[in-house]
Amino acid sequence: MDKCGFSDTECKIILAQIERRAKYRKEFLKLRTDPCMHSREAGYVFDPALQRWLSMKTCQYDYFKATPKTALFGFMTIVGPMLVYGYAVWRQRTKFLDDCRSGRIRYRDRIHKLA
Repeated sequence: MDKCGFSDTECKIILAQIERRAKYRKEFLKLRTDPCMHSREAGYVFDPALQRWLSMKTCQYDYFKATPKTALFGFMTIVGPMLVYGYAVWRQRTKFLDDCRSGRIRYRDRIHKLA
């Protein structure tokens, strides 16, 4: 394998990942194309880990409990950015209007003008 700026350790890790992925792909294709193995599951490969994950995603709203940590997370990811953006827009607009009123920006240099 050409190094492309990777160290020997990184190259070994990358090669191990490639080999692992090829092994899992070969196993999946073997299971997928076996006509007798999965006839009772409608022809697809049943993955218990994927089924657990899908079940968890389906039921997560039923078992959700609001805690101070989740409330803070919701505030910081939804409300916080909106408040910061709103404050930035308000501050920029206020500064622009003050400059227009005081005469620091000429009428012909303004972006929004009637003529």
